[in-house]
This record gives sequence, structure tokens and C-alpha cells, in this order.
Amino acid sequence: MLLVLQVAHTLIYALAVLSILGTWRFALTGQGRRALPVFIGLPVLIGLGLLLNDGDCIFQSWARALSDAPDDIWVRDLLFLPEAVARRTPIIFTPPFVLGVALSLHRIWRHNRLNA
Repeated sequence: MLLVLQVAHTLIYALAVLSILGTWRFALTGQGRRALPVFIGLPVLIGLGLLLNDGDCIFQSWARALSDAPDDIWVRDLLFLPEAVARRTPIIFTPPFVLGVALSLHRIWRHNRLNA
């Protein structure tokens, strides 16, 4: 069961990274506007999950429960990510995501202003 959780979390992680890249693609080129709500929405939902789970990843909590590990022990819940990177993922990805969203919104605002 832990392997299923690891595969699911790895896929969600990859989709979140692709979402951030998609946000930047739109911000820089204007391509992918229809998918922009998904690009922005997935990382926002992940952030909400972190907030609602006291800063811990929901999948990490499930992995601990499946392995009967104590709350302070990290359990591998991603197939490829070492603990040091996994624990810092929100700190690493939040600034590029926020900047990508800001630039995307600026592109939309500028487009709307020029076409008004």
C-alpha cells in the first residue's frame, strides 16, 4: 500500500512542477491561457493541504500511518526525492510559483488594457 501512495505522490509532485512550468510558459509566451487556472490551481490546492495539515504534507502523514512511524520520523513518500529536498519543497517552489503567477496576471492585465 505504501508503494501505491509513493507512486500517487510522485505523480502529483510531477504535475505540480509541470504546473509551475506551465505558469511560466504563459507568463513568458502567452501560450496556454486556457490551462492557466489548472496551472495555478493545483499548487494552490497543495498549499491549502499543507496549511490544513499544520505544514505537513498529507501524503507524509499517510505514509507515517501506513508504516507505523512516529510523528517526528520522515517516511519516504516520494519515489525519487531525498528527505532534505522533500522537506524544503515548499520553500524552494513557492517563490518561483508566486512570481510566475504575478507575471501571468500582469500579461493578462496588459493584454486586456491594450485590447480595451
